[in-house]
Amino acid sequence: MKRPFIYIHMLTSLDGKIWGEFTKLPEEEATAPFFKEIGFGHDYWNMDANLSGTNTALNDYTYHNAPDLNVNAQIVPPGDFIAVKEAERFSFVLDRNGILGYQKNEIFYAGVHSHIVDVITEKVSNEYKDFLRRKNVSYIICGKEEIDYDLMFEKMVDLFGVKVLSVAGGGTLNWAFLRRGYVDEVGFVVVPGADGGTTTPQLFMVKEGWSEQIPVSFEFDEVKVDDRSGALWLHYKVKKVWQKDEWIEKYGLGPKDFVAADNSTIQKTQTTHASKK
Repeated sequence: MKRPFIYIHMLTSLDGKIWGEFTKLPEEEATAPFFKEIGFGHDYWNMDANLSGTNTALNDYTYHNAPDLNVNAQIVPPGDFIAVKEAERFSFVLDRNGILGYQKNEIFYAGVHSHIVDVITEKVSNEYKDFLRRKNVSYIICGKEEIDYDLMFEKMVDLFGVKVLSVAGGGTLNWAFLRRGYVDEVGFVVVPGADGGTTTPQLFMVKEGWSEQIPVSFEFDEVKVDDRSGALWLHYKVKKVWQKDEWIEKYGLGPKDFVAADNSTIQKTQTTHASKK
């Protein structure tokens, strides 16, 4: 499969949340420059594109605006629409149903202008594609009703020359990409604060029908402390994506019983001593 190098870069609270009341803390504001310097600068990954999910775009890019559709729009040409071939950076957005009401064709973040590329499916209406063209927002068609990620990655490379992609999605997108083996590295900046929320999204989240609660193992790469804010950056390489059958055969399902495990160790020791006698 042709794809760019992919890493996940996120900002979290001490309790693993990526959104919630903790984002209003002075400590979070103090952490922001550190987070941007690592994830969007040139000293670490030197990314040339990022990918966001629909919910992230609704909240941060379009502010829940509806698209300005023209029901009398002429039929647009078939295939992808490349409004801008060369940009300072590209911002790909997953939008399989064609619902995002962009007000402009770029996102300005961390000192960089990123041209928006909407990732849609074949089921998206002609009216919506016409809307994107009028806004000069690029789009690529990847899949019939669900997004074909392999095709999306291939188009990123072939049409836009993407070499390094940052995934800045919600927890469900992050976890789904990890479980599918797309991600090479994970890094996250931990804000020295928490809010204990139970309904806010966390760094990784299973979504029924899309991903499973089967673990992924990581290999430690480096850690960095920001003296200004007290934030911590943890950087890992993806070590192993466990396959479901392999995991169940080796470990079964359900969390580890630590008391039973400790007693099992003691029992084995006692059995060994008894056999020596």
